[in-house]
Amino acid sequence: MNVQKEIEFKNLLEKEEFNELCNAFGISQQDFHVQTNTYFDTKNHQLRDSRMGFRLRVVGERNELTLKAPTDNVHTMMESTHLISANERDEILSKQSIKPREFSEFQQLPELLLAFGSLRTERAEISYQGGLLVLDRSDYLGTTDYEVEYEVTDIASGQQSFNELLKNHHIPKRQTPKKIARFMKAAESK
Repeated sequence: MNVQKEIEFKNLLEKEEFNELCNAFGISQQDFHVQTNTYFDTKNHQLRDSRMGFRLRVVGERNELTLKAPTDNVHTMMESTHLISANERDEILSKQSIKPREFSEFQQLPELLLAFGSLRTERAEISYQGGLLVLDRSDYLGTTDYEVEYEVTDIASGQQSFNELLKNHHIPKRQTPKKIARFMKAAESK
């Protein structure tokens, strides 16, 4: 198991802003890789209501179960990740449910979590001012959105660099919920 503190800043983008950032940083279509997140929760949304998220992420041959839990800072989450085999992945996806307590790191979770659907993301990542700049195009439930994320180890300098990036590219700051929150909102409106 891998546990880490994730500090990130994010902003939703218009398609034109996304394309402009790709051009500005020399990112072409072959720089993107595909990842698919399948999100899980209880029928009555216990995780969402606790500001937590649980997903199965598939990137190529890598399969990760990840629990995200809030910390005292809105830009920081604690992530617990457990790698699983292709057979385990296939079983979870075919059942559309998971018993997270079968994994020692997820004992605090409810007995059974149900799949609420999947979000497919085309992602490009580049180093930027001591952090990782991420450009995402995500498709889910008939919706496409665009986002820039900036993952850092220092919150103060990261916030400053991210704000300057947005300002330099004339991108307004937008309220940007996490992907799982955007997905769940779209699922509830269907």
